[in-house]
Amino acid sequence: MKIVHVITSLESGGAERMLSNLVNLDNENEHVIISVLKSNIHYEINENINIIELNLKNNILGKFKMISKIISIIKKEKPDIVQTWLKLNYISPILKYVIKKPKYLINIRHGVRKKYTRSKSVIESSYLGYVDGTVFVSNASKNEFENKGLFLKKPVVINNGFHLKNYMYQSNSSNGSLKIGYVGRNHPVKNQQMLFRAFNEFAIDKNVELHIAGSNMNYESFSSIISDDVKSKIQWHGEVKDPFNIYKVIDVLVLTSKTEGYPNVIGEAMSIGVPVISTNAGESWDIIRESGFRISMNYKDLIKVLEKAYHNPRILKQKSKEAYCIIQNNYSMRKIVEQYKKYYEEVLK
Repeated sequence: MKIVHVITSLESGGAERMLSNLVNLDNENEHVIISVLKSNIHYEINENINIIELNLKNNILGKFKMISKIISIIKKEKPDIVQTWLKLNYISPILKYVIKKPKYLINIRHGVRKKYTRSKSVIESSYLGYVDGTVFVSNASKNEFENKGLFLKKPVVINNGFHLKNYMYQSNSSNGSLKIGYVGRNHPVKNQQMLFRAFNEFAIDKNVELHIAGSNMNYESFSSIISDDVKSKIQWHGEVKDPFNIYKVIDVLVLTSKTEGYPNVIGEAMSIGVPVISTNAGESWDIIRESGFRISMNYKDLIKVLEKAYHNPRILKQKSKEAYCIIQNNYSMRKIVEQYKKYYEEVLK
């Protein structure tokens, strides 16, 4: 079968990463990617994959051009399935109204980010329910939608997958030090202020480092909340092509998000044995299980866990092995790709 994917861009992000792996590993089907906005391709995609870059601007005129151009491409490619991702899910019903033959799927990578009245829930459910199927990245995301009265067509949960890697964890904490990592873009929902508030108090008089990586993550953005006493202990890596360069040097990863769909950074870190400290955001706690540390949104809670990890390095080594086994046994990328292929076949039936 032929599947056309429609996505905002191919820059760094969880959806973009999953899409690139899906098209690379599915050798049974033909995949075409339509990338709407002008951007750089962040993840490696096989040469045989047809990538159509529209290079449009993110404005009203660009949106009108987008729909027209995508319709023309669908007519030319004649796919069996059209799958939209992220914000472009909202154009899927329009595409189906114009060209009815392909099956249309939406791919939801987040929880509910706005308030809904009953009437608004009914209207949006009817609109998005016009398509033929819905992929949720997590049970948490699916439950949030349904709790708001948004019941979508033929829902299925397909988690993100991770490439199986060798165990690489080498803790430095036994030497009276601790290397903490954070990987994520600069955004209020990521709640990095909690991380820096905790580090301000925790890091004083300790041999610790905080490694920060992600889009727009820099000292200037957080200088007002970072204490002068600890700023020399923070290393800023910016947006990295390969986050494993960060995971390999840290003892523990921290996630402080208020909400998530399915945080890739957790699974990536765990895939080489790095234990994780995380708030209850999206599927985070379901992924780490007992291999990590669960914290509330209170930065004092994060301090307590960091103190525990700093003074009890054996705990990190034990949880490291548990984390590695969870990914090996449950979240291999090939298993996830097989779930997509099976769902495509079910939708076509």
